[in-house]
This record gives sequence, C-alpha cells and structure tokens, in this order.
Amino acid sequence: MMIRKYQPSDCPRLAELFYQTVHEVNKQDYTKEQLNAWASREVDLDAWNRSFLEHYTLIAVEEGEILGFGDIDKTGYLDHLYVHKDHQREGIASGLCDKLEAHVPGNIRTHASITAKPFFQKRGYKVTKEQQVERQGILLTNFVMELEKKKEKPSGKEKLMKKVIVIGSPGAGKSTFSRKLRDVTGLPLYYLDMIWHKPDRTNISREELVAEQKKIMENRSWIIDGNYLSTMELRLENCDTIFLLDYPLEVCLAGAKARIGTKREDIPWVETEFDEEFRQWILNFPKDQLPVIYQLLEKYGQNRNIHIFRSREAAENYLEENFSQNKEYSI
Repeated sequence: MMIRKYQPSDCPRLAELFYQTVHEVNKQDYTKEQLNAWASREVDLDAWNRSFLEHYTLIAVEEGEILGFGDIDKTGYLDHLYVHKDHQREGIASGLCDKLEAHVPGNIRTHASITAKPFFQKRGYKVTKEQQVERQGILLTNFVMELEKKKEKPSGKEKLMKKVIVIGSPGAGKSTFSRKLRDVTGLPLYYLDMIWHKPDRTNISREELVAEQKKIMENRSWIIDGNYLSTMELRLENCDTIFLLDYPLEVCLAGAKARIGTKREDIPWVETEFDEEFRQWILNFPKDQLPVIYQLLEKYGQNRNIHIFRSREAAENYLEENFSQNKEYSI
C-alpha cells in the first residue's frame, strides 16, 4: 500500500468509495433513511474537489485501486476518513490518520460517527460532545472528538537511557526498530531470537535463556530485542527504558509475511514459509499476551521510561524527533 497526495482526477472515485462505505460499513448503526441522507448519489464534485485541494488530502492506493482517503484542514479539523468497504481492518485508516495527524501542530478535532467512534477512542481521542446533525431533514448522531497532542521533549533521564527492552507481537518490527535505535544511540543490541534458537531450529532451555540474559545485564548498557513473556519480568526489573510496539493485528501479520525469504541478522535461518502455528501465535497475541504485558508495565512502570507506539509512523516520529540532527546522546 502507498499513501500519496490527492489529485483532482481522484474525486469521482472518492465519491463512489464514500457512498459504498457509508451504505455498507455504517448500516449497523444507522437506518436506511439516515444513510441515504448522509450519502446520496447526488454529489457536487466541484465542491468536493475544491475542499480536497484546500485541505491536506491523502489517498491510500494499491495496484491502482483506491483503498481509502482522508483530509484535514489547517486548524486541525479532520474532515473525512473513509476506507473501502472491502478493505476494512487492514491498517489503512491508521496509516492515513498517522500522516494526517502529524501534518498539523496542536490538537486534532473530528466529528465521528457511531461506527467510527471506537477507532478514534483507541487512538486517544476523547468525546467532548454527542450531537444530532441534520442532513436533508433527517437527524443523525455523531460525536465531537478531540485528540490532545503533547509535544514530548527528551528529558535528562531520557537522554541517559542505558538499558532498553523492545517488546511486542511478532511481525511488529521490533528488530527493525531496535536496529535503528542502536544506530542512533550506539547502545549494543542483543536479539533474544538469536539466543533462544539454534541454527538447526532447536532451542536452548529456559534456564539457559535466563542465564544468557543475566550475562547481558551485567553490562553497563544494552538493548534487548524480543518479547519472550516467560522471562519478561527479569528484563523489566533491570531496564530503565521500555518500548512496546502495540500495532494492529493486521499490521503484524503483514509484517511477518513480508519477511519470508529474507536473510536477517536477528534469527539464525531464513524463513521459507509463513508457518501456520506461528501465524496462529500472532493471532492469539492480543488476547493471550498483550493484557499480561500491560499488567507488567503497570507493575514495573515506576521510574522507567515507557513508550507505547500504536503505529510504525509513531515509532519513526519518535526517532526523528529525539535523535535527528546529531542530537547529543550520552551513555
């Protein structure tokens, strides 16, 4: 999937996507009469085009097909965010939203439908008002929501981070993020997958895994990449900084699939297929492991820097804002 800027030639296809999405995706929360009032076939394409050109408007495309679109104005009002009815829950809305939110300074406001409200709540938006809006004499319920953006500046404690763990679902890109963090900080990086797995695809014992981690922790600085819930408390007890990549399930599945056949420095073999057992492990991660991880973060969070990223864009923004332009970093 690629996200690009809007072009006037997109307008007719956006109008069709808007109509189809509203009438299919939102029908669970609105009556047919309300849907017709909200999205009719009678669209003023000239007015739409002017609005999209005035706003910062982005289009998600893949192989020539428009998968979704969104736009935001200079004041931070997120006007549209729609994803093709056949491509729901593929991370498209999150990808668009990441870029739209990052484009403007200050808080973001939107008017969210009943259907879209949970999506925005997961992104940190708060409901400021429930309202009834009139469309062609028909009342529809939506919610005025706001995202409070806080500019984070690295604190003294942040600059002095020495002992870092990177955790999250397989496929989220923990190793890629860890390498980027290693490159900008100079901290030595250790992959738990390289410790746990042997080249013949067997593995060491849990006792050996614990012993190897303890050896690493004797050093004055390190980054340890890997989830390994059974030994996570050991790392949490000894680290000063935690990065959790809590990405949507579809992003993790796509990430795991994309690396098949690629030689990597974080695992001692080349994966040749998307193993079904491994795929199921990823599918089960949100309900089997993620709740436990959040409980552990609450338990060990005091006096530690905790960063939770819900998109790859957020992780990239963190690195850019904190380590770009040769910012001083002490270890």
